[in-house]
Amino acid sequence: MESLQKTLQDLVNAGIGLYKVSEENVKKAISEIEKAFDDLKAKGATENSELVANLRKNLDDLVNQVNNLNLKANQTFEDVSKQVNENLQNILSEIEKYIPKEQLENIKSKIDEFNNTIKAKTEDLLKQFKKSENTQN
Repeated sequence: MESLQKTLQDLVNAGIGLYKVSEENVKKAISEIEKAFDDLKAKGATENSELVANLRKNLDDLVNQVNNLNLKANQTFEDVSKQVNENLQNILSEIEKYIPKEQLENIKSKIDEFNNTIKAKTEDLLKQFKKSENTQN
């Protein structure tokens, strides 16, 4: 029994040692990769040939174009959102002119009730799905 216990302890210690050595090797490899990358960056930064200068310029131009497109897209989205909101407010104002407020409140109440029913049914279906999924596993 004692030799079994010693063997198990030896196996655990060997496993721990293997883990520590592996961890050290991984950290060392990461450090070496980072150093190699930094060396490559430094060598690349000193390169000033015409080809490299053109490559850097083209990259800068591309980044600027992407940034400009992003700004334009954001502005367009904001403009469209603003216009949609204005149109929606105008439509709602027109509806309120022709439909009495009490009727609108009743319609809103029915829509909320409908939404709550759909939400409850969806939650029930999701619970049933999860339950059947758990019983299958």
